[in-house]
Amino acid sequence: MATDMEVNQVTETPPAPPAEGESWLRLVVLQPSPFCNINCDYCYLPDRAQTHRMSPETLQRAVGEIFSSDLIANEVTFVWHAGEPLAVPIPWYEEAFALIRDAAPADIKPVHTFQSNGTLINERWCEFFNRWDAHLGLSIDGPEFIHDIHRQTRKGSGTHAQAMRGARLLRESGRDFHVIAVVTEQSLDQADAIFDFFMENGIFRFGFNIDETEGANAASSLEGVSSDRIEAFFRRMFERQKAERGRVCIREFDSALHRIMRGRTDETERFVYENEQVRPFGILSIDWRGNFSTYSPELLGLTLDPYGEFSFGSVHETHLSDAIQTPKFQQVLTDIQAGVERCRTECAYFDLCGGGAPANKYFENGGFATSATQYCRYAVKVPINLVLQDLEISLGTAAAN
Repeated sequence: MATDMEVNQVTETPPAPPAEGESWLRLVVLQPSPFCNINCDYCYLPDRAQTHRMSPETLQRAVGEIFSSDLIANEVTFVWHAGEPLAVPIPWYEEAFALIRDAAPADIKPVHTFQSNGTLINERWCEFFNRWDAHLGLSIDGPEFIHDIHRQTRKGSGTHAQAMRGARLLRESGRDFHVIAVVTEQSLDQADAIFDFFMENGIFRFGFNIDETEGANAASSLEGVSSDRIEAFFRRMFERQKAERGRVCIREFDSALHRIMRGRTDETERFVYENEQVRPFGILSIDWRGNFSTYSPELLGLTLDPYGEFSFGSVHETHLSDAIQTPKFQQVLTDIQAGVERCRTECAYFDLCGGGAPANKYFENGGFATSATQYCRYAVKVPINLVLQDLEISLGTAAAN
């Protein structure tokens, strides 16, 4: 997705189902401010010009609620996200990270990761990242002539040079990072140029989001584009990755291979643990005001018919566990599970996907209780098909020999 997959590490693999009695929550998305210093035209966020910031009190209440909850796992990743997290100054994060460190129980390990446009990175940020061992993801769509079409300042200037300066500073400081690139109509015939750009710049871990209709992004550049062109883009990326013989990690193909090779241990299992976006509190999202939600992170704060504002409460007023019993939560849960069941009965890829992404379903199909989306077709099914075909060829060749 052009948004929610930025939350995940490129090399992240789906977690194993929790054992009986084990907690579920491993991923917390914290939005310290809605503000973003650039103005990408495919962004889903409606309020990215607002400069509000999470207060110390709100952060303290959020952290306290997280660590007092029986939902929390023994390792939890805090993703600092939406709009541009580095627009919030370093001293704020110094206090925030210290608060989280001090509040975490002895048996819980907090991990921090940022998804950034890279334009604000300087030497002080690099020192901060290294001191706290923070993980980094940068949003770079490829070479300048592709990146700067959509990722611009509010005055219409390109941001590629600033993003690449940030990448260079990270590399010089010894900090590794992954990259998320959004696939737009302009990208489709440039697979080799994009891959070569990443190789030339020492970027060997990356993933691809699809330019999708979602939130404030009312139209996708891929609307009306031939599916053959989109599939050809991914096919060429897979060919280039394979030729590198393990040096390059591409999220979509690596995730597909992981799911195929792992398989499912219980075909009758009705709850899909692998797909954190359809699992209550598989992901917890908290905005600058303290409002929280679960499921797809992009949905937090948006007004969705018939649910109203997509939030299940505020850390100032509601315990996470109490929110589960509210009529809104139960209605959303019912509708999302209905969508999962539709995927289960309609889609041959269900066991390798787990029911799709609620945000995509809502904005593309008009509701959660639906099935296939553009994201499913191109970011899930196409990579799975490519990996399966390659495995079949490899196994056939091995058998012939």
